[in-house]
Amino acid sequence: MLSGQILDAMITSCENAKTVLRQAAIDPSDRKTLNISMGATVAAELLGRTPEALSKAEARGRLPAPKTAANGRRFYTVEDLIAIREKLGIKMGKLPSERAVVIAVQNFKGGVSKSTTGKHLADYLALRGYRVLVVDCDPQASMSVMFDVNLEALVDETHTLSNFLSPRIDEADSLRKTIQKTAWPNIDICPANLGLQDTEWELTATIEEGPTAIAGAFRMLRIGLEEVRHDYDVVILDPPPAMGFLGVNTLTAADGLLIPVPARQLDYLSTIHFMQTCREAMDLVSKFDTSIDYGFIRVVCTMFQPNRTNEAQMLQVMEKTYAGQMLSTPILLSEEIKNAGLSMSSIYEINKPYGSHQTYTRCRDNLNMVFREIEKDICKQWPSRMAQVGTDRLTEAA
Repeated sequence: MLSGQILDAMITSCENAKTVLRQAAIDPSDRKTLNISMGATVAAELLGRTPEALSKAEARGRLPAPKTAANGRRFYTVEDLIAIREKLGIKMGKLPSERAVVIAVQNFKGGVSKSTTGKHLADYLALRGYRVLVVDCDPQASMSVMFDVNLEALVDETHTLSNFLSPRIDEADSLRKTIQKTAWPNIDICPANLGLQDTEWELTATIEEGPTAIAGAFRMLRIGLEEVRHDYDVVILDPPPAMGFLGVNTLTAADGLLIPVPARQLDYLSTIHFMQTCREAMDLVSKFDTSIDYGFIRVVCTMFQPNRTNEAQMLQVMEKTYAGQMLSTPILLSEEIKNAGLSMSSIYEINKPYGSHQTYTRCRDNLNMVFREIEKDICKQWPSRMAQVGTDRLTEAA
């Protein structure tokens, strides 16, 4: 059998398997739905209140009566959190006059939990009440799959991110037209597809057209995001694991960098190369645009196993050498995250733990601690929120 026929057979087999896996993960609906519920303690923490404060507000009629489970316990949904913030006047995010903070979750090394970290960060921020736009810039489209985007439907679609970024195509003249809704009421996505790989080559071809064309190719995503930066609080970019034109586009569009690095020697050494390449790319782009700068650069240790001596030692090395840019809390390796990923979900999207409830709670609380640090960095970028950064909670409502 010819190689092409072998590949065709493999592709067909994989497509069939993908359909089965997708149906198993999202059954019975063809589309992913959000079915998150949480107890009063978790809801209150996300709202920056106490369970007692919520209960008092409900008793006094300031809030509608909560939903109750069969055991009599109160529970809340994502939609309930949005309604409660509106009722109590809890303002999250920026002022209308301020701009969204754009974060690139980037590292060249594969297997460092880049897309998984970006997905969990997006979900955390949505639960906290921020309006989030996710932009998947990776042709592998892992982030798009986790948000249940039908990639096959994008093949012939004109208004895609790949078409928008392509210097050869004029049809997709608006980044806004590439945005799709997700199952989350306050998360939208610009999905990726395999066409981004062709876009990379097309952007590379601008080298022959001179400095002006190159400068434009480097900043296409940055320019496109200006159209929607007042519509969202946070934009999360999921870049490709390489420093081509797509990678430079994400770096030039970002206000902040979040660099996931496992506490392993090879990943540590690879990240040094990544940082050197980023620096070189910034030097190159600064010749065309001197306004590009980062409000923050943070390194987060991912998939950390504290009981492994070599990882604990490597974490100490990372803390000493990353010049104070290291997040104080590492993301722990957890089977809960791995199992949630099998169902195209994050920890925040599942109601029933795969293991013990204690393991699930420990995993969720760990992620909350990590992302709370990032949330503070985000808020520092808005003059209207800087006064609140020093406190972990908003003032409790009477």
